[in-house]
Amino acid sequence: MSSNSSLEDDYFGRFELPQGVGETEDVERYTPGGFHPVHLGDTFDQGRYRVVHKLGSGGFSTVWLARDETEKKWVALKIIKAKYSTHTDDHDKRSPGQAMLRVGGTERVVVHHQRFTFDGYNGRHLCLVLPVLGPSLSELSYHFQCRLTPWFARRAAHQATRAIADLHSQGLCHGDLTTGNLLLGMVDLDCYRESDLFELFGRPLTDNLKTQSGEMFGVEAPRYIVGNINFLSAPSHVFRPDVKLVDFDQCFPTSSPPQKLLGTPYEFLAPEVAAGLEPSPASDVWALGCCILRLRTGDGPFSSPFDVGSPADVVNFVTYTLGGDVPREWQEIMWDDEGMPTKDARKGRPLVEWSGRRESLRDIVYNIWDEPSSRVIDTGSSRVLERNFSFEQRNKPFHSGWSKMVWNPQAIKVDGAYLGGYDDNWPLVLASLPKIPDHEAALLLDLLTTIFVYDPKKRPTAEELLEHPWFHLDRLEE
Repeated sequence: MSSNSSLEDDYFGRFELPQGVGETEDVERYTPGGFHPVHLGDTFDQGRYRVVHKLGSGGFSTVWLARDETEKKWVALKIIKAKYSTHTDDHDKRSPGQAMLRVGGTERVVVHHQRFTFDGYNGRHLCLVLPVLGPSLSELSYHFQCRLTPWFARRAAHQATRAIADLHSQGLCHGDLTTGNLLLGMVDLDCYRESDLFELFGRPLTDNLKTQSGEMFGVEAPRYIVGNINFLSAPSHVFRPDVKLVDFDQCFPTSSPPQKLLGTPYEFLAPEVAAGLEPSPASDVWALGCCILRLRTGDGPFSSPFDVGSPADVVNFVTYTLGGDVPREWQEIMWDDEGMPTKDARKGRPLVEWSGRRESLRDIVYNIWDEPSSRVIDTGSSRVLERNFSFEQRNKPFHSGWSKMVWNPQAIKVDGAYLGGYDDNWPLVLASLPKIPDHEAALLLDLLTTIFVYDPKKRPTAEELLEHPWFHLDRLEE
């Protein structure tokens, strides 16, 4: 464990969770080696970039909407954790993949156009300057919080497939394909004033940061936490129904795959990579299949109902869901106490298989539920609700301009309770919602079955997937 990791762990549990600002970055990571504390109005790169709002955050960075005072335009500033900035900076300079991407960014592949480093209170940080994009598809397709319409799920999935095919045609693998790295395009915002943006998205929400103990903290953490910009509060005309592929920190040439495990979230990690084999274009295709299912269902195929917290869990969950004959080379792999593959038999043990009922891929696909024609459903049931929470903002439909792309499940009432308020009655509640049409389910299952095969050599290429009829279902039905 690095000294920076130790420092972060020493600070764990120090702060109270922010209130009233929605999801935020992990505030415990405002430590030496961690996030840089940012306040609204802060400037970077000798005053060139002025922060006005927060776009989002991840495990390794925070992303801010900023005004480029030199070129008079809006940009996104991605400020990377200090302990990852040195590695990312060196990788960015050396990687053939990054060099090619800087030259060959396309309409579907978005890369940073400037970068700089600065010394902050928690160390030296790399900052990437990127175009401003909309919400991630991870945000727009997330269980009961937000769902894509079937039309837009197919459109977005096809565009993601096209982006990966373009990347592979350049001899590159993405290495970290997730729905969080697929973002919605936006119109040119440069003609908008700051007040115009606040009118569209609302002013930033903030909450003062407090310690659990009540003690004061130093300059390593911000005085307040800023909530993420609320994209769904704006009319959809500022967004384009076009998907952009971002975040190439783990991009690599297909001819020179990395020898260490990728940092891909386990939900999207190909099982052969989890088992310690080299990543390849086929592992990107596996991740693409996970993205496609997440876009259409709102859930990942290999993430629930169990907690997938290690590569061993990935292999277990995949084989648990798909069944069939597991490759012999996977069966021979030993796993250490942290669920990592090891070649040292003294430090590992064979995989312990899960038991119990398996929800098959077919079950997952044919049980996809969709938006009902009415926001109020009365099944006539007399069942007792275990819980019924009502949150005024969450239970409102999204702006009408979004209706072709996304919808809000929490705005649906079933037997007097909003969907987000049910507890133990999920099977009965979901049974009252319309299901994916059988003809679409058959096509989607066929597509995913060709992708989710254990042998990476037998998976189709992204280019080959582009002509699958599921992507073109709307055209076929015209």
